[in-house]
Amino acid sequence: MVINTERFQLKTLTVDDATEEYLSWFSSSKEVGEYIAYAKTNADINKLRQYVKEREDREDVLFLGIFTDSGQHIGNIKYEPINLIDQSATMGILIGNKEWRGKGVATEVIKDSGKYLKKNYKIKYIDLGVNKDNIAAVSAYKKMKFKVIRKTDLGFMMRLNIE
Repeated sequence: MVINTERFQLKTLTVDDATEEYLSWFSSSKEVGEYIAYAKTNADINKLRQYVKEREDREDVLFLGIFTDSGQHIGNIKYEPINLIDQSATMGILIGNKEWRGKGVATEVIKDSGKYLKKNYKIKYIDLGVNKDNIAAVSAYKKMKFKVIRKTDLGFMMRLNIE
């Protein structure tokens, strides 16, 4: 499955995409180590491949790699779980390649993958959790029209109504 955005291709992530470069994203910066739950698991390449494999055929998961036009894998966006009953999908996103951070990647891929979810799954809401100390992410999500729906000890649960 492929979703084409203005600058990127979002493709179903496979075990073949679980490379050493992808693994390196989890230790490449303080922000990733602090704010991405999977980064705290001390993963190795085999655990990463297993993580991807476990999600490949699940009906309630949409796990997409973000690829540039030249085919470079720069990040991932994952919706897990997709809840058809309450028409919501819980999102996680990682722009692993540092050179692409702060360049509007998240905004573009959330918008276009959201349209795909609405059309193909009848999803109305994208939910996410964000650490309150991750000020850049909180600000970016608010700019994308995510609203805080609940505060937790660690941060915020936010929701976007898909238009």
